[in-house]
Amino acid sequence: MANIFLKLALLVIIHFSVSTFPVKSTTILTDQLALLALKDNIIHNPGNVLTTNWSASFPVCNWFGVSCGSKHRRVTALNLSGLELEGTLPPHLGNLSFLSLLSLRDNRFHGKLPVQLSNLQRLEYMHFGNNSFSGEMQSWLGSLTELRRLFLYYNNFEGSIPTSLGYLPKLEELSLYENQLSGSIPSSVFNISSLQIIDLGGNMLTGSIPSVPLDLISLKFINFNVNNLSGHIPMDMFDRLPNLEELYLSVNMLSGRIPDSLFKCRKLQSLFLSLNQLEGNLPVEIGNLSMLQYFSIAQNHFQGEIPAQIANLTLLRELDCSHNNFTGTIPQQIGNLKNLEYLSLGVNNLVGPIPPAMFNISTLTVISLLLNQLSGSLPSNMGFWLPNLQALYLGTNQLVPFPAALGI
Repeated sequence: MANIFLKLALLVIIHFSVSTFPVKSTTILTDQLALLALKDNIIHNPGNVLTTNWSASFPVCNWFGVSCGSKHRRVTALNLSGLELEGTLPPHLGNLSFLSLLSLRDNRFHGKLPVQLSNLQRLEYMHFGNNSFSGEMQSWLGSLTELRRLFLYYNNFEGSIPTSLGYLPKLEELSLYENQLSGSIPSSVFNISSLQIIDLGGNMLTGSIPSVPLDLISLKFINFNVNNLSGHIPMDMFDRLPNLEELYLSVNMLSGRIPDSLFKCRKLQSLFLSLNQLEGNLPVEIGNLSMLQYFSIAQNHFQGEIPAQIANLTLLRELDCSHNNFTGTIPQQIGNLKNLEYLSLGVNNLVGPIPPAMFNISTLTVISLLLNQLSGSLPSNMGFWLPNLQALYLGTNQLVPFPAALGI
């Protein structure tokens, strides 16, 4: 019996002893200290906004750029965009455990991103675009599983894109353009079913474009412009991108033919494939892309005739097929492109007359047909039907000299 009473007494002592130990918890004071640490790391603050406003004398939730939740009264958003602030990020920012929005875009922050940012498990929006952050892009970014928008463009990040970004199940927009990223595009990014925009342009990425393993019905925008990508565009890539609206693959080293699956993207509005090593004919199925407004395949190795079906693209504003090996005549039906503003078919092997209907496109501002084998003459009244024309390039053809009265 004595042993029983002794055990009970020990339990009572332990209970009261434990209850008196301090329990580690985060409060608005934690948020305040984190923000003051950020203030201390800023070495240039042109508007003195933080100097005059971020003070322990004022409630944190009233500080400039700070928003708090109505329920917990904790910092939920920090927006210091466009203040020309210069400095580094302290690890203390990882203590803002209720943060869902963090925007520091258009400043002069530099240095590496502290790993403690991986503690921001509620973060949905991270915008560090247009700064001078450097170092490798760390794999811990993949632990921010609530993230919906990640903007790291116009910085100095280097190394490869972490595969862990494919672990972000809610990611909608990924913008990493204009950095110094290298290596291949991780195939994992095409495993994110919620993805709407992926922008990796202006880096030093190599290797081939990864295949798309599942239907990405949300994906509308792909920009891989200005990299060192090579190989063929995956033949079935566009079978799984039914709602794609903009595709930018220019200034790479891509080869082979345009995949037939591309012409299933009936919502495509912008298609840029220029400055690659693509070859073959331009398929007649180009006419299926009736929503297309911008189309450039300049400086490739395309050949054959320009298909008459291009006239189906009645919303087209820019058409650039220059610097290829196209032969035959310019399609008469090109006059159907009543919204065309920019037309460049120069540096090919086109023959025959310039279609008269071309001079009925009143929206045209630039026409470039130079360095072909075109013949015939221009209508004397063409200037009346091209009131917006600003530039006309016809050199090195076999055209008859201009009539005396061009009207332009």
